[in-house]
Amino acid sequence: MTKRRLIKRLWPQSLTAQLVCLLLGAIILTHIVLGVMLAEERRDAVASERRGYALSRVAAISRILTTTPRDNWADVLRVAQSSQNRLRLVPETDLQAGDGFVSDSLTHRLNEALSLENGIPARVEILSEDDCWDERKSLRRDKEDYLERNYPQRPDDDDEDDDQGKRVDDHHHRDDDRRAPWSMRYLDRFDCHTAPVMRLVVPVNMIGTNGEPTGTEPDVWLEAMIGGVMPPPWFVFDNLLRVLASGLVIAVIAFFLARRISRSWDVLTRAADRVGRGDYPEPVPETGPIEIRRATKAFNRMTARLKRFVEDRTRMLAAISHDLRTPITSLRLRAEFVEDPENRARIIETLDEMEQMVEAAMTFAREETANEETRKIDLTALVESAVEDLAETGRPITFIGQGATRVYPCRPLSIKRAFGNLVANALNFGHTVEVAVRDADDGGLWIEIADDGPGIPVEQREQVFEPFFRIEESRNRDTGGIGLGMAIARTAIRAHGGEIYLEESQKGGLLARIYLPPAQPQ
Repeated sequence: MTKRRLIKRLWPQSLTAQLVCLLLGAIILTHIVLGVMLAEERRDAVASERRGYALSRVAAISRILTTTPRDNWADVLRVAQSSQNRLRLVPETDLQAGDGFVSDSLTHRLNEALSLENGIPARVEILSEDDCWDERKSLRRDKEDYLERNYPQRPDDDDEDDDQGKRVDDHHHRDDDRRAPWSMRYLDRFDCHTAPVMRLVVPVNMIGTNGEPTGTEPDVWLEAMIGGVMPPPWFVFDNLLRVLASGLVIAVIAFFLARRISRSWDVLTRAADRVGRGDYPEPVPETGPIEIRRATKAFNRMTARLKRFVEDRTRMLAAISHDLRTPITSLRLRAEFVEDPENRARIIETLDEMEQMVEAAMTFAREETANEETRKIDLTALVESAVEDLAETGRPITFIGQGATRVYPCRPLSIKRAFGNLVANALNFGHTVEVAVRDADDGGLWIEIADDGPGIPVEQREQVFEPFFRIEESRNRDTGGIGLGMAIARTAIRAHGGEIYLEESQKGGLLARIYLPPAQPQ
């Protein structure tokens, strides 16, 4: 299956489904475009907010330290620690002022939060993930050097078994963490995957009893490593939920709007189908959008014109019939005065044939302009009853199969006339005739008439439906009639949206199959 065929197969066929899909596609595409356009701005805004909060928090801690006795500084730092906020006090720092726009902006915001108008300013630096890991490794090396210098006699665990060795090793690591200064191990559990990371230092000056700093140089530096200042990548999930929620609301609204539009089309479609079957329904209500109202108005005008044309034609045919019968009757009376019996008989025979042709032509015309009311009947019962009536007169015809009820909306007299013409044709040329009613695969119906007569050549099976065409060239009704029976039958069946097919029967004769399509809702 090609890509084009696959798309065509998956694309919804109904107007309602197509409108819903188009609206949903437009909404989703709009969200994607806006998401791409605004994602960076949103990310910068969230990052700025988080950085501002982190700077305010560090500034607050530094102010607490300036008013807290030095002996309690360790307790303040322990309370202020978190998984992404690591703090330590160092006597001096090598952190220089940042040389980037972001670092300069953050440094300015931090000094404003500290209210440092004079003196040594705080400093902020942005570290990448690699820089963060390098900082952690550097502190780890310093810690190992410190432990080697101050605790050279640490136990060797090589002789221990696996389980016990693992427990001893964990215990020794915990001892090492406690032995090393906090300033060397404050980044041991820091997650550098949350980079970029803010590294900042704040000068801490003790406040004297007079409320002023005790000196111009800072007593210590408060160094902080702040992670998690960038929005996590899963924030896109929030956008996805918003897209789904808005799409659901739009889908519900679009469904009801599209169904309202398609309902008007459905009414118009059913009315057009009824007109195509020969019915003339009441004018279709002009509802829905203006385009549908215009189409409905044009359809109603067309139906009225068509109905008026059919009525005018019917009146014209009735007048022609009356005008033709009058001279034929007059000629028949005059023929009675012809003295030669042989000529009189030939004239009367000719007049009878003319009258038969006029009557047959009128029947054909009436069938084309039939305005019989459509109603639901048991089609199986109609066919079976007609077959039984013929069989009771001694005609060689039988109904085969089960007489299951098949209710079908149609014009009964028209269907019965078409069926009667096909059965009459089969009885004229065959010795036995079989009739059956079957269900079609698409929900329609088949009426089959099979005989064992000579059949019809394949090249003439379409011609027999033409008016006045006869396989037998003579015009004797005993050998073939006028030639309008098959044409009348096809006209009646096509008025119901069906068709007549001629095939070769299993008996060697002709199989006439009447197809009636599935019933349409009224």
